[in-house]
Amino acid sequence: MMLPYTTYLLDLDGVIYRGDELVPGAKEFLAWLKAHNKKYLFLTNNSFATDEQILAKLARLGIATDASHVLSAGQAAVQYIARRFPGGAIYVVGEQPLIDLVRSQHLAAASVDAEKADAVLVGLDRGFTYAKLNCAIRTIRAGAFFVTINRDALLPVEGGFLPGCGALAAAIETGSGVTPEVVGKPEPMLLQEAMRLLGSRSDETVMIGDSLDVDILGGKAAGTHTLLVLTGRSSREDVEKMHIQPDHVYQNLAEVIRAV
Repeated sequence: MMLPYTTYLLDLDGVIYRGDELVPGAKEFLAWLKAHNKKYLFLTNNSFATDEQILAKLARLGIATDASHVLSAGQAAVQYIARRFPGGAIYVVGEQPLIDLVRSQHLAAASVDAEKADAVLVGLDRGFTYAKLNCAIRTIRAGAFFVTINRDALLPVEGGFLPGCGALAAAIETGSGVTPEVVGKPEPMLLQEAMRLLGSRSDETVMIGDSLDVDILGGKAAGTHTLLVLTGRSSREDVEKMHIQPDHVYQNLAEVIRAV
């Protein structure tokens, strides 16, 4: 069987690697994509890792690629805001890489005590304070557009969890009374931005992920085809009992290669 798609959107953790180990077939599948001139992008909901960090990890694992093949939810959020408010002022709840990303799109990062901005953008912010919470709420109540990179309440780290981007967004949502626009999967915006960048239609695109409720649901929301690999969060038992049904299910990317 030849997968009849021109465009492949790939989750990273649980699809290409698990922790610091490549998933079986990952390198061979990427070689197949290149050999057959397929368009592809690695997608991540990550709100703070930079392209350079993602590319460096892939390189350590023996996968050579470049920034044109990586799209984070942070990048997608900033690009979306830049199209909606060109040259606008953005109040960033986030860390320096996100502020740098905002400035790279010719947007202004509003000061920490700003009273007004065109948009409030929420990412992971390990320096989050009551003053930032207050300013974000006041700015949104004054009319700023409210965007959060993802809804992840917790961020898994070695030894446990940290409050995630979603926890900060929830606090701001509670105080402002405004529901944010969400960029990361399972919402469709990240995938829509990916297809816009690649010049692809949803009917020629497949989302490959390891989680039914994030990757596969995101693909369905964006109207793409979907392929689940069983090397991460979701199991075959999950497929049997959940209402979210992918178009294809494979054990791993090595099995996909054997099938194509």
